[in-house]
Amino acid sequence: MADNQNNLKGLKFLVIFMGVLIIAGVITIISTIIYRLNDDTLLTSDNSDIDIVTDINLADNAEIQSITSNNETITIYYAINGDDFIEIFSIKDGKNIKKFKLK
Repeated sequence: MADNQNNLKGLKFLVIFMGVLIIAGVITIISTIIYRLNDDTLLTSDNSDIDIVTDINLADNAEIQSITSNNETITIYYAINGDDFIEIFSIKDGKNIKKFKLK
């Protein structure tokens, strides 16, 4: 009989403890969401100090399919007369880093 009461007390403690953890987790999640919604640094980004090259040389009859970029490169996927190409250019100087012909 004493074993059953000890088990029930332990079970009661675990249930209350896990309930408190769930409530604390929900409060943490809600406060994080509110903090991020009110954080002005996430909403504004000043990219005025980034120099982007606008002179990239592709063939005149190239049909651009997609363009992606990161901090250092611009990747252009294009087609010429049914042949597909991918070229990677440097953002700093516009020079061709690599050219791939897709089969």
